Amino acid sequence: MAAEITIEATSSPLDSERLMSREFATLMVTASVYFLATGAVNALLPKFVVDELGGTEATAGFVMGSAAFSALATRIWFGRTADRRGARRILVIGAGLGAIAFVMLAMASSVGGATAARLVLGASGAAMVTGSTMLGIQLAPPKRRSQAAALVLVSFHAGMGLGPMFAEWMLGALSYAWVWLTAAGVSIVSGLLAMRLSLRPGAPDAKPSPMIHRSALLPGVVTLFGVFAFNGFMTFLPLYAREIGMEDAGIAFLVASATMVLIRTTLGRVPDIIGPIRAGSGALVVTVGAMTLVALWATPTGLIVGSALVAAGLSLQSPSFIAIAVDGVSDRERGSAMATFTAFYDVAGAIVGPTLGLIVIHAGYRPAFLSTAAAAAVGLVILHMVVAPRWHAAHG
Repeated sequence: MAAEITIEATSSPLDSERLMSREFATLMVTASVYFLATGAVNALLPKFVVDELGGTEATAGFVMGSAAFSALATRIWFGRTADRRGARRILVIGAGLGAIAFVMLAMASSVGGATAARLVLGASGAAMVTGSTMLGIQLAPPKRRSQAAALVLVSFHAGMGLGPMFAEWMLGALSYAWVWLTAAGVSIVSGLLAMRLSLRPGAPDAKPSPMIHRSALLPGVVTLFGVFAFNGFMTFLPLYAREIGMEDAGIAFLVASATMVLIRTTLGRVPDIIGPIRAGSGALVVTVGAMTLVALWATPTGLIVGSALVAAGLSLQSPSFIAIAVDGVSDRERGSAMATFTAFYDVAGAIVGPTLGLIVIHAGYRPAFLSTAAAAAVGLVILHMVVAPRWHAAHG
């Protein structure tokens, strides 16, 4: 502690812009470990529903999307709790709920059991995403908040990229149940790491922050359409890979996550430098092109290239729109703003699985993926016609 005080006393103005600290690094590791477990489960669960539980693609889409309903129902509460009690509390709760969900999945013998596990996992993910992004922005200098959001998101996708490869290897050696139980243990480790973060208790006696924060609504709507493509692609990636003759979808997950890590670590400050409207616009254009390519180039090579491009599109979408959502928001209400904003991820997740599952059954994967490209195009129109004028009016 004394060393930290000395550094503050002798720091230069540039030090106030320093982002990476021991606590920020601990936060990134905590999130990566949790999403390692989540990534492992997400990669195998659609095949588990179809092959082991006797479901269809639409059933698998419903099970995967069910997590969004519980996430949406709990995220606002998590955001307000973080504002009043501190983000660390909900990170520990989220990791604990994740462990419970993975144990439930190990015990599941029906689609209903798998759905119940996904519902618990949805609440778990809501706590982890809301708490991690809130704390990351809280730890960042004001002029580096987009970069902080990008790096926190890197930690999510680093775990989700490694998880599927580990899960595929473990399934080949053991069984689904062992994968789920291992994921439970990994989630517990994440909770223990979260307890090493400072408490940062927030403002327990202050007036409760808004349940729905107005500043996050418009960027949230754009995000709803923008992440529709990525969510749909990732949900059906394991089944689509098998459809086009690619036995192991793990490499595609890894390529997507590696792309996100690369872009967000090297270009994470782009929204801070050129502005979130320009950065978000470019990201949406890339997303439209990526999903069009995936739909038309139905080969393993096309899938891998598409994985990289759709990940590239998402890489700058989220930091850009997060920057818009928290612009001008006080520290006391930042959890509420982040919860409102990230709730649109849940809405997208709730819609995309069942919707694309039905399109796949009745028309195939090509129309399903083209519909996600169209959704991203709608997001681009909303960004330029509604969000951009308000942003430019507020910032001159």
